[in-house]
Amino acid sequence: MCDFYEKFYAQEGPGTIVYVPDAEKEEDSMFFLSVDCLISAVDDLNRQELEGPAEVMRKAIARAEALDPDKEALFIIQDKEHLALVHYNREKSASKLTIT
Repeated sequence: MCDFYEKFYAQEGPGTIVYVPDAEKEEDSMFFLSVDCLISAVDDLNRQELEGPAEVMRKAIARAEALDPDKEALFIIQDKEHLALVHYNREKSASKLTIT
């Protein structure tokens, strides 16, 4: 997954891969959101008064803009009940995974 992130980052710039394990269509189960798309998502979520998901997106923006794509990757895992931000550092063990 980190290799995919690095390729998306090279083409689209900073952002995050979103993984939706229970998506109805397989092609909707994984996609990349650039920082610009994340900013639009925050605006939409704020209009809908969905503070929890908006906060996850704000954290994703901050981390996406600061990470080194050669060493780190950023993922959002979205199921029907939760939204989690996963910051993965390739140079550290899986025990150093940060989940927000």
